[in-house]
Amino acid sequence: MTILIGWPYLATMTTPEDMANLADLTRSERLLVYLNTAAVLWGVFLLAWTAQRAGGDSLSGLGFTQPGIADPFIALVFLLASNLILSGLAEIGIGLGLPAPDDSVQAMLPRDNTERSAWVILSISAGICEESIFRGFLLLKGHSWLHRWTPAIVLSSLAFGVGHTYQGASGAALIGIYGVMFCLLRLWRGSLWPGVWAHIWQDLGAMGIAKWMGQ
Repeated sequence: MTILIGWPYLATMTTPEDMANLADLTRSERLLVYLNTAAVLWGVFLLAWTAQRAGGDSLSGLGFTQPGIADPFIALVFLLASNLILSGLAEIGIGLGLPAPDDSVQAMLPRDNTERSAWVILSISAGICEESIFRGFLLLKGHSWLHRWTPAIVLSSLAFGVGHTYQGASGAALIGIYGVMFCLLRLWRGSLWPGVWAHIWQDLGAMGIAKWMGQ
């Protein structure tokens, strides 16, 4: 319950107040956002791990089973397919008159090698920690509380989406749907590793595309 309530609050606290002026952030301000966010992620991860250990379980109980050689490739296919679906849903929403997802986060992407190094740290942190929290701890605890996978997936994905409300209502909704896809991947593979890889690829890919486009 602490994670369910605290996560959106912490996500808000580590996000710049004026999302409309992200492009005006200085280099040091962007680095501070990256490192603060990574610190929060690891703090919540440690909270979940502590609760896991208090219940007599281990990291493997969260889903950190033996990594598979195919995991990065499964993650890549999942990433391409899920982003295609999300892009289609975004276009359908726009066609129905819903607001377009907020792309202001693009302004937060790194612009030089120092920022890119910090972004790599943030990407790895997000991949490991967010998958552990949402597709590990919350998904499994939700199943333990509700005794069914469907409401557990909804609970985990709702919390995941609410933590991204700084991307606007449409963006948060799409992130929530993305969370459902990650939950299904986790249950299908019986492991967090494909989701961790996909999460890392997603964030690093955003950086790579921005650099390729000269941002």
